Amino acid sequence: MNPFWIGGTLLFLWALFLAFVLGLRSEGFPRDDRQMRTTYVISVVLTVVAISTAIIGGITGAGESKGLRHGPETAKKSE
Repeated sequence: MNPFWIGGTLLFLWALFLAFVLGLRSEGFPRDDRQMRTTYVISVVLTVVAISTAIIGGITGAGESKGLRHGPETAKKSE
């Protein structure tokens, strides 16, 4: 499994939580500067993690031997 699947999923889940649990249900969110900064920090950290895992996974070839493959080499094997 490519590490991006973990970093990207965490960012996706945070975005859903932020939008549907905190943002849409609370008109006053964020209530103060502390909540706003905390939200920014979590968002930036998860974004950096997702981008980093995508880059590192691409450079190192992590997850190449497992998971779904979409490419010419897969098409040749299935013929």
